[in-house]
Amino acid sequence: MTEDPTAALREQARERGRRLLAEAPYAELADRATLLLTGPPSALALTTPPHTAAFWLIVEADAARSLPDPMRRTLSGGGSYVARVRPRAGTDELAHDLTLSTDAAAAIAGFGRRALEARWAIRHAEPLHDRLGRHPLLIAAASRYPDDAPERIVRSLWVPAVTAVRSLWLLGEVPSAVALPAAGEASALLCRLACAFDEGDYPTPDLLIPAARQTRIGRRIITWLDDLGAALCDDEPAIRRVTTAAEQVLREVTGVLGELYRDRAWLRDPEAYALRAQR
Repeated sequence: MTEDPTAALREQARERGRRLLAEAPYAELADRATLLLTGPPSALALTTPPHTAAFWLIVEADAARSLPDPMRRTLSGGGSYVARVRPRAGTDELAHDLTLSTDAAAAIAGFGRRALEARWAIRHAEPLHDRLGRHPLLIAAASRYPDDAPERIVRSLWVPAVTAVRSLWLLGEVPSAVALPAAGEASALLCRLACAFDEGDYPTPDLLIPAARQTRIGRRIITWLDDLGAALCDDEPAIRRVTTAAEQVLREVTGVLGELYRDRAWLRDPEAYALRAQR
């Protein structure tokens, strides 16, 4: 079995998270707080370990009033406060991002990009401290969708993905910097689509490629996505493979989506659908 290169970082992050709740200004909030390890996610195989860990600390609204500014001001306004801790050079302390929130349910409400990324993070998080049992309740909430939501999410990704993929004729014809927006959009939309079709949501951009590799759509197109990265580095064979296989990639994705949405106009002719007046 291949060893997970992120295992050491994950264990280091667990230890840092436990110490975090014993330190000011969080120690006084620990009894009623929930601390989740959200990065690196334990269910995702990463070939290259990240350099930082990520935590989500959920605290009581009343208790948050004891926090120093600007944390208190941000949380009292209903927002989330992100602290990015980067230790001094030469120390062995773990770099990490800490998101503080008083209302995690609000973060996963709706089906916009941020909400879907938060849903994915909640479902793939590891609870480090959760005496109140918030995490199972949040997983249940993150997994609930109205009946029409999965199709709306997939459609909103697929229609622009087709346009982006068909814009890749730019590769090899213009400087890479000019083709970069189309390539980045095509890759991100297809990866989000692959994750959303399988799971209903998707991760933040730094985890899109490894997450998509584990999906049905991703396994069909991942070689092409890898070539797309090489094409942006002016790799001429990769450019040829990307441009000649673009339509085949769209057919592969259509075949998977067609299992659920074969009769939908947005799948049969996405470009015509995009031009329709939306009601």
